Amino acid sequence: AGPHSWSWLNCVPPSGQAEGTGGPPRTQNNLLNAGKPNNGINNSGYRFKMKRITSYFSAEASVTKEAKTTSEEIKRSTTASETFVDECSDNDWPSCWTVEQKTDFCSKNEWLWFKEKKLGCTICRNVGSLGVEAKMGMKISTEWSNGEITCYGEDRKKQLTSLRKNFFDHKESAGHQAALKIKKEAEKETLDNAVLKCLKRDKLITAKVFRTAYKVAKANQSFNNFEMEVDLQELNGVDMGCILHSTNACINIVNHISIEMRKNMVKEIVRSESKISLMIDESTTLSQKSTLIVYIRSCVQEAPGMAEPVNLFLDLVELESVTAKGVFDALLGCLKFHGITEEYLKDYLVSLTCDGASVMLGCKSGVKRLLIDKFPSVIVWHCANHRLELSVADTVKVISGINRFKSFLDKLYVLYHASPKNSRELHSCAEILEVELLKIGRVLSTRWVSSSFRSVFAVWNIYEALVKHFEECTYEGLKKKITSTEFILDLGLMCDALQELSELSLDLQERNMDLYKANQKITALVQVFEERRQNAGTYYKRATTAAENLSFRGVVLHKKNSPNDPPIDPNAFYKTLKESIEKRLLANEDAELAQWAHILDQKQWPENVTNHQITFGEMEIRKLSNRLQLNEREMIRGFREYLMEKTYPETLLPLIRAIHIIPISSSECERGFSQMNLIITSTRASLMTKTVSSLLFIRLVGPPLTFFDPSKYVDSWLLRGRHSAVDSQSRKRKRDDLSDENMRRLWKLL
Repeated sequence: AGPHSWSWLNCVPPSGQAEGTGGPPRTQNNLLNAGKPNNGINNSGYRFKMKRITSYFSAEASVTKEAKTTSEEIKRSTTASETFVDECSDNDWPSCWTVEQKTDFCSKNEWLWFKEKKLGCTICRNVGSLGVEAKMGMKISTEWSNGEITCYGEDRKKQLTSLRKNFFDHKESAGHQAALKIKKEAEKETLDNAVLKCLKRDKLITAKVFRTAYKVAKANQSFNNFEMEVDLQELNGVDMGCILHSTNACINIVNHISIEMRKNMVKEIVRSESKISLMIDESTTLSQKSTLIVYIRSCVQEAPGMAEPVNLFLDLVELESVTAKGVFDALLGCLKFHGITEEYLKDYLVSLTCDGASVMLGCKSGVKRLLIDKFPSVIVWHCANHRLELSVADTVKVISGINRFKSFLDKLYVLYHASPKNSRELHSCAEILEVELLKIGRVLSTRWVSSSFRSVFAVWNIYEALVKHFEECTYEGLKKKITSTEFILDLGLMCDALQELSELSLDLQERNMDLYKANQKITALVQVFEERRQNAGTYYKRATTAAENLSFRGVVLHKKNSPNDPPIDPNAFYKTLKESIEKRLLANEDAELAQWAHILDQKQWPENVTNHQITFGEMEIRKLSNRLQLNEREMIRGFREYLMEKTYPETLLPLIRAIHIIPISSSECERGFSQMNLIITSTRASLMTKTVSSLLFIRLVGPPLTFFDPSKYVDSWLLRGRHSAVDSQSRKRKRDDLSDENMRRLWKLL
């Protein structure tokens, strides 16, 4: 054969294809160390165990073990090239090949087989179907899998050229590469199962250590408690092995469990192709580190009927830069690390919810702008609770009387919060009057409005005790202010307004609150404030009666009649509050979604709608489908079925879930920061952000201790080449020095 015939035969195995069947060196070394005998184990048993372990890593025995455990299709794909040479001794290869060409080609491409002058691919034949590896336009070549590839052409040169083209196209095809991947994963899984079976005893003991470390993390205990927990179980007769007993081992185990749990969670979300929404917020830890907390809202399991979405903590990321670009890059990097790619986000990301900081919602260069530029269909939602707080803050700026009321309650807070003596005296006055003492906090501060209502309600309930304490301690100025009719009227007005705002704030913080329900509650509150201008609330009516009688809860009142300190005008107060809420919560572009979603509420339908207008609601369904990236025709057909059957059909569920997945509030992030502050205390301020993230995930998402199964996390730990708890060759934990003889004598006595 000439040079033109040999040039295309000098090919290499497909990229990524391993040339050996041996296991990973790290796993082998650790298995060999773990298999060495401890004191008390005879050498014959040790040699037998070592023989079993090392047999799995030898080149010849590896194929034998795989052949016993894998399917017939997969094991045939591992046959060596010499087998094909022997089978093809009857000159079954293409007639344009020489014996040397055939031998060289088969040795470099073990997947090649031929019969009756035709070529085929053993890997594609044995894999058959790609299953989950299949992508759009990807499939197994039936000609190669059935052995139907033949040469064509008038002379030998053209025949070799045709074979070369067919061979090259198949070797580089996506279907063949996916089949190679499936084969390698099958071989690896076979080896992993063999290793884990050999390490059965090691797994059982290591699982006890994993369960103990998980308990420490779940109970938010210090890592230093882990060593004491291990000692306790050993004293109770439990075999805990000889290593993995230190504080650092506990940290490594907790990080490993958390990473594996998050990997499984995200894998399930991506596998089920579920729509997702993100909730993010930025905060500073006790150790002065800027961090970004990331939550995912999704339906993890596709259950029959209506599956409620859940809020899942994903990660706590340390920010290198607190600019919009830094936050955006940190968010995408976090999602990519956990297996959520940009391609997946383009198809399945519904919304992002955050607070109203300029870094997040800046129109020109904020995270919102960067996210929309990359994912044009995403909905960026300003947290409804933060909007409500801004509405109240707008009202405080306009109504000057509120600032005077707020200033007085801040004085009460400082008086009793900064002085234990005053707090004890107030407690004594409350006991004398048989009044339940409630804590007075700040009003209309950085805390949410529900906290302000608790403080105002506390002043209303312990009013007599406050007055009695001012009289006994001769706080004449405070007594004069609190016993004025103007203060009583302001107190009643604020109790009425803050009670309504507090209830709405708590409703918006509920995990199952969706877009339509939230819009209904906000609209109802606006109507309540409009009617309050004419019809006073319960607390204000009682305050008005007390002002007329100059007596409230047995305390004599007086009128100040000061032009500089008039009572708050209820009409102007409720009008301003109503307009501010309408501007902040009901006048944005996102309000359109709630208006479109009302069509899904049967209470909004006209009577006998199916008899009069079968196309009812099509416009709203069409807009929702386009906004949420759903199939418009399927959603319309599903809604028509919903109109007739009055129950959600299967085809309409994607739209229902997508609407419910949009988080109304970022309060879940605030709960996460509260848990973070419980973890990072003054004595644990040096914890790494990665460790804090692992602890947060186990605390917020991890199963209860009674439901926790450590076996699969132990498997992945050992398969990564990490030591088991019974590895006698590793360094053991250094225990506390108990050599003080004086104390030892005392301990024996005790």
